Amino acid sequence: MRLSKTELRMLEQIAGGNKAVKDIAIALKRSKAQIYRSGYNLSEKGFIVRSEGVFKSERTTHVALLLHLLSNYPSLITPLAGSGTSFFTALLESKTISEIMRNTGIKRTMVFKKLKQAKGISLVVIENGKYSLNEKVWPGVKEFLIELKKYNETTDKRVPESAIIYFKNEKEIVFSSKEETDAVLTGFSAYAQYGIKILSPVYDYYLPKKKLTRKEVFKHSLYIADKDKSIRSLTYVALFYIKYKKELSSIKHGIIDNIDAVLQGRTVSGYPSLAEIKEKAELYDIRL
Repeated sequence: MRLSKTELRMLEQIAGGNKAVKDIAIALKRSKAQIYRSGYNLSEKGFIVRSEGVFKSERTTHVALLLHLLSNYPSLITPLAGSGTSFFTALLESKTISEIMRNTGIKRTMVFKKLKQAKGISLVVIENGKYSLNEKVWPGVKEFLIELKKYNETTDKRVPESAIIYFKNEKEIVFSSKEETDAVLTGFSAYAQYGIKILSPVYDYYLPKKKLTRKEVFKHSLYIADKDKSIRSLTYVALFYIKYKKELSSIKHGIIDNIDAVLQGRTVSGYPSLAEIKEKAELYDIRL
């Protein structure tokens, strides 16, 4: 979830009790139209409720934590703006530069820009080449990001309330649901199109609706397997990867690294053995 600098500054105003559109517009030196537009975006993202020229914050944990932070530490606005929330959420666990890029999709130049902004207020620490949040100085930031991550993983207006979300940003979302939905089948539900039919009580979906490539279907199944972490899911990921390895070898992911290790005869905890993969491969006429 991305928040613009104007949106964050609006939330800072709301946190300080300045909730009227006209007053926020004056404080931020923006037109009322711009404030209404940013207010609409914040409403869509679940941060505020709009009512007759007044903005009120949503009563959710992550929103309350963010308002408290912005009210007391406006220096957080610049680091959190744009890709900031995704960037710092990734640092809930220590990561190298390349791992941050892989995890978030943020380009290298922006990663270094965010690190520079974070270092300016001691928001990150580095140890053994890996970056993480500076919990000692900013414990409230970690608490906010944990709650935001929980919210992002379970809530989105584009999908049924009972859906499980595996990946999302403003443009696209990958989720599963027991009910049929007006969306594109992807992940394991789309494997049948490629000769690997899987019986499942749920459907894996992608939005917006479009024709997906084989590589996109595989990436979506990686999102699902990464959250599911079952031997069954990892086995089917391995089968699809083996069948189309030449096309999929450029994709970088920890699951693929571990599958490659298994295919080389090594034992990886939590993953199917080479013998188990071979047994399943024979059922689908897939050669290792």
